[in-house]
Amino acid sequence: MDYTELKLRLMRQGAEFTAAARKIMCHSRFGHITFSDYATTGGIVAVLDERVYVNIPVKIQGTLFVVDAFEDKLILKYDNTTIKMSFRIIPVPKYALDIERLSDDTPVRELVMTHADRVRISPVHGCGYHCSFCTSNAAYYKEIFCEQLDQAFNIALNDPYNKPRHVLISGGTPYEKADSYEWINDIYRYFPRKYTQFDFDVMLSPRGMSPEQTSIKDYDEFLSYLHDECGVKTLSINLELYNERFRERFIPNKATVGKNNYYRFIRQAVEIFGTRNVRSSLVVGLESEEDTLNGVRAILDCGCLPVLSAFVPAPGTDMANYPAPSVEFLLEIVRKADEMAKEAKLQLGPLCRPCTHNSITVEAGEIII
Repeated sequence: MDYTELKLRLMRQGAEFTAAARKIMCHSRFGHITFSDYATTGGIVAVLDERVYVNIPVKIQGTLFVVDAFEDKLILKYDNTTIKMSFRIIPVPKYALDIERLSDDTPVRELVMTHADRVRISPVHGCGYHCSFCTSNAAYYKEIFCEQLDQAFNIALNDPYNKPRHVLISGGTPYEKADSYEWINDIYRYFPRKYTQFDFDVMLSPRGMSPEQTSIKDYDEFLSYLHDECGVKTLSINLELYNERFRERFIPNKATVGKNNYYRFIRQAVEIFGTRNVRSSLVVGLESEEDTLNGVRAILDCGCLPVLSAFVPAPGTDMANYPAPSVEFLLEIVRKADEMAKEAKLQLGPLCRPCTHNSITVEAGEIII
C-alpha cells in the first residue's frame, strides 16, 4: 500500500480511537474529541510522517484502522498490525468544542472554524444555493453582521490549541439581492485590510459587484475589486460537477449560472490573481470517471488548479443514503488527474499541505506494515 491509498482508505473508512488514544488526545470538557462540521471535515485531522495530511472520520466499528497509544505516543494500526510511521493529530480548536458563545449568545462555531492551519469565516448561515449534497442546504438562511464575525474571528485567533496561519472567507452563497451583495462585498474588504498579517482566500461563484452584473467586464470589475481594493490573495471557484444532467440535478443554482460562465470567470481570475492562486473543486463520485476527468481538463484549460473532493453522504441532506465512491474509483481518478495536471505544467490543489487533509491527492512513497 502506498501513501495515496492509505490516505484515501482513512478518509473513506475512518478509524476507531481506543480509550488509551483518547486519554492523551485533546478533548473538550464534555469528553468530545471531534464534532460534526461539513461532510468532508467532520473527522480528526492527522499527519502521517509529518507530510501527509488526512481527515479521519471517527468510527466505532466496521473499520480495520485503529488509533492507539504506545508510550504516550499515538500509533496507527491496520488489521491489528502497527504501521511504521509517525502519527500525530492536529487538535480541533478548543473554542469550538467548548461551545463558546459571543456576547449575544451566538455559538462561535457557527461563524468561524479552524481546520488544520486555516480558519474559515462563514458570513452566511445556510445558503442561497441549494446543492443536494451540502449540509448548508438544510440550514436556515441568515446574513451575519461583520461585528459578530470579527468577534468570533478574534476568539479563533487566540485559541490555545490551534493557531491559524491563513484565512478562508466561505460559508454559503448570499441571496441575489443588491443589499446582500453590498453587505458581503464589505466583508471581503474588511477582513483582509484589517488583518494584513494573514493571506485571505475567498470561495465564491461567478458574479459581478451586484446581482445583475454578469458580463466579462462586470466579472473583471469585481475580481479587480477583490484583488486590488480588498487585498484577497487566492480564490476558490468551484465547478463541482461537469456532466450537465447531474449539474441540473444536484447543483441547480450553479447549473443556472452555466459552465461557460464559470470558465469565463475562472480565466479572468487567473489573469488577475495568477495561475497558482486560483483553484476549482470537483466532487468525485457522483458522475463517471470520464465526466470527472473532462472536468479536470476544462479547469486546467482555464489555467486553474483542480481540487478533487470525494463525495461523502452527509446525514440530514437529500443525498444521505446515496452510495459513496469506492477507494478504487478514487485512486483511478486521482492518478489520472495528477498526470493531466503535470502535462499542463500545473498541479492538483490545494497548494497548502495542511489544507489537503480533506482533498484527494497523490502522495509519494510506500508504507511499511
